[in-house]
Amino acid sequence: MESLSDEVWDVVIAGTSIPQSLLALALSRSGKKILHVDRHAYYGGDDAGLSLDDAQSWVEDLRQFRSTVYKDAFISRYTDDESRTPSSLGPSRSYTLSLSPQIIYAKSEFLPSLVSSQIHTQLEFLAVGSFWVLDDGKLHKIPSTREDVFNDESLSMKDKRGLMKFLRYVIQEEEESTTASKEDSTSMSLKDALTTEFKIPDSLQAPLVALALSPVPADSVPFDKALVRIRRHMKSMGHFGQGFGAVVAKYGGTAEISQVACRAGAVGGGVYLLGHALQALSAPANTPVLAPLDGGDSTLVECTLSDGTRIRTRYVAGNRDDIPISKDVVEEVASLCTTWRSIHIIADPLKSMFPPTSENGPIPAVTIVLVNGGTPEHGKDPVYLQIHSEDTGECPAGQCLIYASVVSEDASSEDRLEDAVRLFLDTVGAKDTLLWSLSYRALGPAIDRTFNSPPSRKHTPVIIFPPKPQDIAFDDGILHAVNDAWQVIMGSEAATRSTFLRFEERDTELED
Repeated sequence: MESLSDEVWDVVIAGTSIPQSLLALALSRSGKKILHVDRHAYYGGDDAGLSLDDAQSWVEDLRQFRSTVYKDAFISRYTDDESRTPSSLGPSRSYTLSLSPQIIYAKSEFLPSLVSSQIHTQLEFLAVGSFWVLDDGKLHKIPSTREDVFNDESLSMKDKRGLMKFLRYVIQEEEESTTASKEDSTSMSLKDALTTEFKIPDSLQAPLVALALSPVPADSVPFDKALVRIRRHMKSMGHFGQGFGAVVAKYGGTAEISQVACRAGAVGGGVYLLGHALQALSAPANTPVLAPLDGGDSTLVECTLSDGTRIRTRYVAGNRDDIPISKDVVEEVASLCTTWRSIHIIADPLKSMFPPTSENGPIPAVTIVLVNGGTPEHGKDPVYLQIHSEDTGECPAGQCLIYASVVSEDASSEDRLEDAVRLFLDTVGAKDTLLWSLSYRALGPAIDRTFNSPPSRKHTPVIIFPPKPQDIAFDDGILHAVNDAWQVIMGSEAATRSTFLRFEERDTELED
């Protein structure tokens, strides 16, 4: 490692979660000297996709390493490994279990950035299919467009008129929102606005909670927040093909994107060290960089890696868990909330959950189910199930994955997740098909917070990304925070280049 010590690095990036990986990608053609380290032996960090063996190691690691994101992880097995059957667990590496499973809406800023950065050629995207509500032991497919509402024979004409009126309002541009009464309704809850302004009964409000992917019931989510999220869904529908509005990356979702971004960083000249952590920083975080990054004198941060190697760099960037720095240097997020998560391996492909998105549309690989929690009478926050089919490449053929989540501070939520999964399996005729599960807690900003705040202490050489939302859909604010970090590191070059995640196509493809 002597050569690492001899070099003066422009930036050391600690961790390979999505923000750090995108930063490495953004800097990959800048000519900067980049050292990218991760204390884990795999890519992805907080967004990793784990094999079964990796998941076991991750659980054990959490007991020794204090994470600010994940806590209380526990694995359950539902099969006897001594009597394996064709429906039992497959080999460890045949699974890619995402710690942070997220869909990407077609009208997000993220997808165009993946295209302009040229890494889309290394990714395969799959359609996210129908949204469903599970209530009273029955699954109800949610109409996602005005055409779906019009053709839904289960709705009365009165209900159709109310929903059509609301959906017409949703798809208007924000500056075109018309009547004063509806402008005033943005201070209401979603439930109040639907009831008073659009005459939509309580029985039809849970589907709209699901389209908003709201972590709280209709009477708790502000109407203006829900409106933005429902509009995101509606405007994305049909953008890439009829009947769907979101996609996921095959082989692990954001975990796969993180790995591809890091690979592009390596092709661009970045040096990668897995299994190496930043152990210490010897320069105080509030010491300013005094000179431009053009070879002149500047204050350097001295870092020590976990193997004892000492390195010098102009900037350090990473998450709070990846940078050894005192808490008083980090800008804390005031309203972190708890999301209970679980990952379940199911010995059934659940084919009925993945109908074609339209008559000639693709077979989706992901579908989303809201389990009876979108309306006040249930008295609890909604549970979401993301069902991933074998086509995602995340599990063997004949199986599927269920990612369950609920935003709640209640310790009983762990049991609620398992009950919701079992209720769903009973409903679709897949009782007793659970093979394996991983349960854990995740911390992130609440729904009324956004991720678009600049990196902490952006005028110092230590850049710390704020906590990432634990949302079902990718938050474009992550991209904004990465852009802020990129501009700090690039300095005056950022203004002259304007090349954040915008690259010309290479002559040769990235090597696998």
